[in-house]
Amino acid sequence: MEITKIYGRTYYVKGATNTGIYFFDDNKALIIDPGYRGLRPKKLIEKFKDENIDLKYIINTHEHNDHYGACNQFKEVYNNAKIVSSKEAKIYIENPEIFAKYIMGGKPNDFFHSILKDTCIEHIDIDIDIDIAVDYSNMKYSEIPVKIIFMPGHTSGSISVMTKDKVIFVGDTLVGEIILKKYDFLFLYDIEAYINSLEILKNIEFEYLVLGHGKEIISKKNSYSLIERHEQAIQKYLNQVRKLLIEPITLEKLLKHIIVNNNLSSNYKEYHFFKSSLVSLISYLAKLEEIEYIVHEGELLYYTKRK
Repeated sequence: MEITKIYGRTYYVKGATNTGIYFFDDNKALIIDPGYRGLRPKKLIEKFKDENIDLKYIINTHEHNDHYGACNQFKEVYNNAKIVSSKEAKIYIENPEIFAKYIMGGKPNDFFHSILKDTCIEHIDIDIDIDIAVDYSNMKYSEIPVKIIFMPGHTSGSISVMTKDKVIFVGDTLVGEIILKKYDFLFLYDIEAYINSLEILKNIEFEYLVLGHGKEIISKKNSYSLIERHEQAIQKYLNQVRKLLIEPITLEKLLKHIIVNNNLSSNYKEYHFFKSSLVSLISYLAKLEEIEYIVHEGELLYYTKRK
């Protein structure tokens, strides 16, 4: 395991989920998105012990277990470390079963659990408690020595974290080009909030950007094209949905068209993730007052409003 320097006192550990590290002058540190519980956190703990580093904060960019799952693995060693998330993310992190219920729209089944082995429910031996839940009502968080920026959209509780070196960790607000080419139907909870968050990100003065998933470190200059690709992906699927809703259609048939027309791979888990994102698109179009619905012969059908 290698701790890679980005700039100044800001580092990261590459992995399935990248983990950010900021070292203070007094041999203390904070980490951002510890990732899954397992070998990588164990090695990082050993590294910290060897170098006599005390962990003070564990900050989670959002409420998906591939980002927060190892919180307690660190907390078991560093008892005084404070686990931080947004107020919205706290609900899911402290109650991980809610994520599966929200994705399924009811009680999850064994089909879902058998595929979702490494996400929100499995491999959490001890309940995680959030020590500091930040929210919009207190934007300074003087206790936490980094800047926290609210960027909801991917989830309701997504935040970005910027260190004093002007390195920003954005979690899953952005994905890398390789992932985007393969999975441009983004996993989003709130489309309007996400579009606004992309605008916020454009106007933040940072030097380097770290993705939750991806090997490359992105400069401010190169971030604009990546943000634009995300905006294009949203509009691509909004336009597809608009065209498909010219005639009344069920959500399931609409989802089938989206998956087939875009050659999206889909197992049981991915199908429900896609369905969740599609519902978010429908909700956004409904808020724009572009669509209507009818219930006909036991089917719920959406369609574009007639002008």
